[in-house]
Amino acid sequence: MFTIAKAKSEYGIWSSDQPTLAAPGRGMVMVDVIAAGICGTDFHIYRWDEWSSSRIKTPMTIGHEFVGTISAIGEDVAGFEIGERVSAECHIACGECALCRTGNTHICEKTEIIGVDRPGAFAEQVLIPATNLWKVPDVIPNRQAAVFDPVGNAMHMVTTAKVTARDVLIVGGGPIGLFAAAIAKSHGARTVVVQEPNQARAAIANSLDLDLVVNPRQEESRSEILKVTEARGPDVVLEVSGNGAALNAALDIAAPGATVALLGIPGGPVELDLGGKVVMKGISLIGVTGRRMYETWFQVEAFMLKNPELIDKVITHILPAKDFAEGFKLMEDGACGKVVLDFQSLKTGTVQ
Repeated sequence: MFTIAKAKSEYGIWSSDQPTLAAPGRGMVMVDVIAAGICGTDFHIYRWDEWSSSRIKTPMTIGHEFVGTISAIGEDVAGFEIGERVSAECHIACGECALCRTGNTHICEKTEIIGVDRPGAFAEQVLIPATNLWKVPDVIPNRQAAVFDPVGNAMHMVTTAKVTARDVLIVGGGPIGLFAAAIAKSHGARTVVVQEPNQARAAIANSLDLDLVVNPRQEESRSEILKVTEARGPDVVLEVSGNGAALNAALDIAAPGATVALLGIPGGPVELDLGGKVVMKGISLIGVTGRRMYETWFQVEAFMLKNPELIDKVITHILPAKDFAEGFKLMEDGACGKVVLDFQSLKTGTVQ
């Protein structure tokens, strides 16, 4: 068996043989990984930043975006069969607290995340509670099924902000921002603008047939946004960059009464003029985390079934799992959209 990524306290990620996993216990399922996406969270661990060094107990097999086939089923599991293709919600909530019992499982305070708190999916096999599994329709290819999770982040943000018939500004053209742009357009946004300084990611945004893609480092970007929104500014801001300066600029240009959904996580505290930029403008700030379980998953499946070409425009690289370091380097250089690792290649020697 083979594990491709573990974080270690002295910083680094390496490949090694995966220990033989125990047979799945009660309510658990063993999944043989077919493909896995590299997430921004994985990149934080790769860089061994303040968050990851304080959160990850090493060694830890990382990775939480994946698709695979069921190879073993524990006791008291119903509705699944050996050989079925599944993805999974990576947040494992307690199911018993007040948040879980009132439809807010995605913010359960006892949540454990695979690849962060328990062994993840950058491996040949991963153990998952059956309640977290999602059956994947046959028509959705593996490369797309591997990214249900980040598309779900984008879907949660877009649906929470209610973009239909509104002017939308997306701050940050990384994979989740790009997915959000495609979803916002498909959900009937009046205009969709992506703000992204990286040329490679801006090019992907342009391929999505949006209304405007701007480089925030260019002086004319503000006037271009105001022009496309008929001088009002955006009614909805989807902030996925985690950049404090970008958030402040977005609050400046947002229309009075705008909704600002925050999904990007800053590297530290962000200073805001709450009185002038939020209170007096009547801005609604919404924090978005994870996916609503499992409403968001139904929404993502429907979007993927109707818009497969948009998902493929954001997935720019499919690499053999053994080349995971190349995937992290592409992310570090900003030279990619979404990177997917092919784990079947460990057995076949070729990328599917």
